[in-house]
Amino acid sequence: MICEHPYVTFRREIDHIHFQQKNIEDVHYLRLYQDRVETKEDTFAIETVFDMSYKMLSDQYGFFYLHTTKGVRTFQIKDNPKDFITEFRKVEVK
Repeated sequence: MICEHPYVTFRREIDHIHFQQKNIEDVHYLRLYQDRVETKEDTFAIETVFDMSYKMLSDQYGFFYLHTTKGVRTFQIKDNPKDFITEFRKVEVK
């Protein structure tokens, strides 16, 4: 593994005893390898990844965009992924 970057997903659960809704944040990782990019849900061969970009919407959250032959995948992030993107530029297939 060359590097990884965290992303978050949110899910809601209902506490039926206290009648409360809970928002739970799960942390997962984008992982960059010499030949692929892995997420919790999918694996992309490096030659199918065209680009990576991001936009921070606030100090707390932003979006990371993975541009692939399967379309653009969006991940919610909390930290700037510029180091991850820099490492991708070293192994990307042009």
